[in-house]
Amino acid sequence: MGGGPAGASAAISIASRGHSVVLVEQRAPSPASQRSWLVNHQANRYLLSAGVVIDGHAVDSIRFTHRTRLTERPLRSGSAIVIRQDELFSSLRQRCRELGVVVHEETRATSPIIERGFLRGAACDDARELLAEYSVIADGANSTFGRALGTYRRRDLPYLVAVNGAWSAPSAHEPNISVDLGLVRADGRPLAGYGWVIPDGHGAVTAGVVVPSTVRDVESINLQQVLVQMVSSIGHRWGLVADSPLELGRERRLPVGGSVGPVLGPTFIVAGDAASTADPLSGIGVTGAVMSGVLAGDVLANAVEEGASAPLQRYSSDLKATLGRRQQLGRFILPVLGHPAGRYLLPFAARSRTAADLLLRSTFDISLPNPLSQ
Repeated sequence: MGGGPAGASAAISIASRGHSVVLVEQRAPSPASQRSWLVNHQANRYLLSAGVVIDGHAVDSIRFTHRTRLTERPLRSGSAIVIRQDELFSSLRQRCRELGVVVHEETRATSPIIERGFLRGAACDDARELLAEYSVIADGANSTFGRALGTYRRRDLPYLVAVNGAWSAPSAHEPNISVDLGLVRADGRPLAGYGWVIPDGHGAVTAGVVVPSTVRDVESINLQQVLVQMVSSIGHRWGLVADSPLELGRERRLPVGGSVGPVLGPTFIVAGDAASTADPLSGIGVTGAVMSGVLAGDVLANAVEEGASAPLQRYSSDLKATLGRRQQLGRFILPVLGHPAGRYLLPFAARSRTAADLLLRSTFDISLPNPLSQ
């Protein structure tokens, strides 16, 4: 359930081992989008090895801005690429079809089919019933299917509020990421969180802002307005016109840091944003989605081949080994950022070589080159 990076990666992983897979995706085929995603080297390496053909724009440096201060740092070679969302969706589904996956687009899985207490498939909005021995739930951050199976978000753990959009940019060919550490509210007061700009290499950039739920009045903040203000303040470096976006997304609440559970049942696994695998500081979810989908596919394929569901139990530990370090770091840092004094933490980190590397590893899962030269 879900044809995004998590669901498609799981389908590819299972189908590549010769098993029958059906993928259900409620979006239309290759929905047009000007927005892009940042994909780290680990996820990109998997996509390439799985035969997913992508045309990414490589980035090799990051620019931290805070008020008038600009700090630029090089990235480790091959750390990350930028991929258009629609191109990634199209490439993933194309690879699914090449491997024999049956893809139902513009179809939504509406309710679980339960037999003797076990999930055995899904009823869809077109009156179709799809039966399956095992299922992967990857229907996004507001996973209605997951909630129907008992998943929930822990209220004691923070989440992110985020919004992004795309702008035409004459400098979109540049190999740089911009991170703005000086967000402000509509009245000019400083705001904890940060903004980012990534170029797609084809004439557009995607810009976004992220604010932690630990900010006291986060629900009353107009993030679209904060985004436009951020683009106005640093957009001249890219040649952006803030009030003329190509595309503007809606504000979203993102569960992050492993705050959603349980992530598995006797015959199903939850992956991607539905399992809160998005990076706990950046909110960028494609890397966590791809990697959780791969892990889900591996254990489900093992279960089919062994004729028993025991391999599913490894998913939780595998997921923790892959994403647990960043999730723990995010749980520690987000409450600090939400404190009034916390907004000074990120600018300080950007000026420190070691702290900047830690910041990049924990947010975008990319890193600065070694050795650590001062």
